[in-house]
Amino acid sequence: MDTTNFDSEILVGEIYDLIKDIRDPELPQTLEQLDVVSESDIDIKPFGDSLLISIQFTPTVPHCSLATLIGLCLRVKLEKCFQHKFKLDVNLKKGCHSTEEEVNKQINDKERIAAAMENPSLRELIMQCTESLNDI
Repeated sequence: MDTTNFDSEILVGEIYDLIKDIRDPELPQTLEQLDVVSESDIDIKPFGDSLLISIQFTPTVPHCSLATLIGLCLRVKLEKCFQHKFKLDVNLKKGCHSTEEEVNKQINDKERIAAAMENPSLRELIMQCTESLNDI
């Protein structure tokens, strides 16, 4: 991909379309319905021969115990479905969570992500949250 000539708005729309239907781990709604994700919280920049995608999300409550899981769902969905070469940063929106720094560290640490995905029950929950409604 030529990262010097890409349409950021189109790619933001593609990414949003991929993540908006991720289901909340506790509630029956999607991340879009709960205002956890929005197009305005997705940023894309050239990054060498790939893209740097930054996604900020807002948990439903400041002490959300599943914020790390939501971040993992965002990461897994993009890694599974987005067709371009990219580096991904997923973070909580500044000031919206009581343990923001720790959650951000967990969802952007490759070793912690790999360890989480080795847990069969956690992996199954992530797959349930990220599968398309059309796949059910």
